[in-house]
Formats: sequence, C-alpha cells, structure tokens
Amino acid sequence: MKDGSRQLGGSAILRFFFGLIALAALNGVKAEQPEVRHDEKLSNVRIACFNVQALTVPDEWSRFAHFRFPLGRMRHLESVAAVIEAVNPDVLVLSEVSSRESCDALVRVLREKGLGDFQAYHVDGRDSYTGFDVALVSRLKPDRIEGKMIHLFAPDRTPKLRDVQQGTVPLPWTAERYTKSKQDGEDVEAIAVVKRHMVCFLSVFGKKLGLVGLHLKSNPSDSEANAQRTAEAAIVQRIVQREIIARGYAPIILGDINDYDPDVEMADATRETQTSVLRMLKDYDPHQEGDELVNVASYISRVADRFSSHWDYNENGAADGDDVFTLIDHILIDQRLSAGIKRAFICHASSLDTSDHFPVIVDIDLSLVAVDP
Repeated sequence: MKDGSRQLGGSAILRFFFGLIALAALNGVKAEQPEVRHDEKLSNVRIACFNVQALTVPDEWSRFAHFRFPLGRMRHLESVAAVIEAVNPDVLVLSEVSSRESCDALVRVLREKGLGDFQAYHVDGRDSYTGFDVALVSRLKPDRIEGKMIHLFAPDRTPKLRDVQQGTVPLPWTAERYTKSKQDGEDVEAIAVVKRHMVCFLSVFGKKLGLVGLHLKSNPSDSEANAQRTAEAAIVQRIVQREIIARGYAPIILGDINDYDPDVEMADATRETQTSVLRMLKDYDPHQEGDELVNVASYISRVADRFSSHWDYNENGAADGDDVFTLIDHILIDQRLSAGIKRAFICHASSLDTSDHFPVIVDIDLSLVAVDP
C-alpha cells in the first residue's frame, strides 16, 4: 500500500477469523446466544405502569387529546411505543388510553418493532367526561375469571345521592359516600366510584398475582379532589379484599394514584400528602397488623430519581426551575413478593412530547419468594 502498511492476504484473514472462533470456543463463549422467549416459564417478571397522557388514534374524538391532528397522534403513538420498547416490560398498566382502538394501534406498532408477544386488554371505564380508561399491555396472558381477562368493578350507573340518602336505592359496594368541603366552606355529601381502573389476574411461575391498575382523582393539593380520592381508596380496599384476596391472588396496586406516599421520601421534599390514600392502599385490611403492601419506590436508592410526573408549570415545553417533579405514580406489591425485588426504577428517558409522566418499573424474581401468595 502507498502508506507503507502491510496488506493482509485472503488466507491470512481467514486464519485470523478462524483463530478468533477457536479462542472463543476455548473460553466457553458462544458466537451467538439463543433468544430468550417470554412464553417460557421464567421466574423473572418486569412489571410497569405508565400514564401515556391521552393516547388517541387519528380521527377519534377526544376532549383532552394530547394532539389534535392525525400526524401528531401518530407521532405520539410511535413515541409511546418507543418508550415501551426501551422499558421492555412483561406486564404494563397504561393510564389515559382513550379507547380499545388506541390500545390495538399501540400493540400493532410494537409488533412491527418485532415485539410480537404483546397483547392488549382493554375495558371501558365510567369516566364519560375525560373518556380515559386504564388498560393492560402484557406478554403474559391473564387468567380467565368469570369469562373475562380484564375487569372493571364499578356500577353501570352511579345512583343518585338523594335516593341513597332516603334509602330507596341501595349503595353498591363499588361506591362510597363521602363529605367534601366547597370553596365557600360548606360541607356537602357526594358519591364516589372508581371510574378509571382495571383488574386482571395472572399466574406466573406458580404464583398468582392480582393487579389493580388505577387512575385516581387528580390534584393532591385540592381539598375536594383529596376527599374524592380518599373515598376511591376505600373502594379499592374492598376490590382487593373481595375480588383478589378472596380468589387466592397476591395483590399489586399500580398506576397514576395522584398522591404522595408519606413513607417514601421523594425528589421534591417540599410537598407532603394531605390524605391517607397511600396508607389506606398499603394497609387495605385494617384488621391485620401492619401494611399488607410495600411501595417499590422505597427500593430506588437515589432519592433524586424518585419522581414520576413533570408538571410543566409555565407551559414552555421544557424542564426548568418553575416546573414540578413529584412521585404520584406508584407500584405497591404484596409484602410476600418483596423478597423477590431485584430492582426498582423510574425511566426518565422521554420528553413532554411523549407524556408528562414517566414509567415506574419493578423487576421481581419469583423464585426468591418463599411463601406462595
């Protein structure tokens, strides 16, 4: 060659190549690792929750769509799929999906990416105002309970407060009476139901897991919202005991709970909960001593990483000093499963164009769980 360097001949290249193969064999290294299939009975399971901020497909009506036009909605769908591709969960609870069509469209994109083992499970919620539902995207097939793979425990129609007060209509177990204070100081009674949630049951590595995906009333700084969310938490307690514990499943409560856990230090030390919501959910059976559930965020070693939402206070589309970063999305798992926690983290590798929330993730090795829930 013109620069004076030596050029390897074809036979030298072949000898060099086969030498590398032989060296790898001597060191016990395989040239190609077999693909790990998620339909095998593996003991490790990754569970996540993610508020995808009004995921809506083109030409679908939505009062609170993140993007108005088809191009923006398709880009939103692609960016949510990219986050899921990076997080790579086995079980994912999604908040703020607008319809079954948006879930199916998301799964189609995931399949185009080669993630063909994901399936979507959707149930219509009762929030006619926002139109938001809670759905499941999972590699693991839910158990069929009473003919369904995904469930909603809410009355088809919330009874009128006056009829309940007069005793002419019974209050369903899926509803809760509560008192809220209006801005003028007047106390009024109302009825709450958990409009946005889903329940599914999974059998994994000999363990039975009952998931309650939530999207509770927003705004942890508003007294009326706090009263409603506390009533919703009381209903969730009943759902866990009547539908999950009674069937022999270990409960996992996860999603956008819209409140702070007083037992878990978060990145924003200036904010404190004004409710007992998280403690009610963790201690769903007050007749038993101690909490039945533990917040996986307590396993995130770096407190600075403990935030799951980004409130763009000045609406400039960027993260700056005026914005609020709080931990309002949670994964609460059965105490008996905590022995299997390998890692918990929050994925902050996305922007406000995707969502104003970040996925919360926990890895559990079920082989380390000594007691079968």
